[in-house]
Amino acid sequence: MRFLSENFINTTTQIKVDSNTATVGNLFDRDKTVTWESSGYGTNTSTIISIEFDQSTTITHIILLNHNLKQFRVFYNSVTANVLSPDINETANSATANYYSFTSVIVNSVQLQMDLAVTDDTENKVGEFIIAQNRLVFTRNPDIRLFKPMLDRKQVRHIMPDGGVVLYNVKNKYKTKIGLRFITQAFHDSLLSLYEEAVPLIFAPFPTSTSWDGGAFPVVWSGDFDFKFSYNVKDVGFSGNITLEERTSV
Repeated sequence: MRFLSENFINTTTQIKVDSNTATVGNLFDRDKTVTWESSGYGTNTSTIISIEFDQSTTITHIILLNHNLKQFRVFYNSVTANVLSPDINETANSATANYYSFTSVIVNSVQLQMDLAVTDDTENKVGEFIIAQNRLVFTRNPDIRLFKPMLDRKQVRHIMPDGGVVLYNVKNKYKTKIGLRFITQAFHDSLLSLYEEAVPLIFAPFPTSTSWDGGAFPVVWSGDFDFKFSYNVKDVGFSGNITLEERTSV
């Protein structure tokens, strides 16, 4: 399990594309079901999404959600020779969600070059383009009984004149409670520091570069910091709970 910073892509003025500039906000709206789609680049013609930062930015992760890209690569500072380590250069991708972790690098811009979609003669689509920095890696995952993810469904419920019920499902939002037991002083202090910042985060429960489930959630840490000594002997560590709730879509 891992916490990342919130997405460094947060305004349309950062994004340069060759087509469909009106919908670039879909790349960072925290709703992967709504995509940005190229126009006129569906026949083996490369196109680029360029993210340009106002200042030099340290990055360690790139995540693509709900996309149809088969062949694509990433470079930075508008120089194709500037590649990440390990390099992001896919030639036969079939996944619709990809998670990439790489050696920390300071950049002024990041380019996603899209060459082919999975289906021939199809426009390139991307639901969420996330560029982030590592914040905290869990020293160990919690007991599965203490990890309780759920989709919190917002519903409008009407009772009809005949006694029947009509439900309008508005939105599903991710929510989880994570119980940690006997953690070290160092990890406790790292968690407390992150909690006190009170900033939005991206939570990746099971990050991996292969066969990834696409689990990357923009969250806030809600509630109290309730970690206490696990036992009478303080050296055995701390125990407590973390509650994470998904942020609203842009």
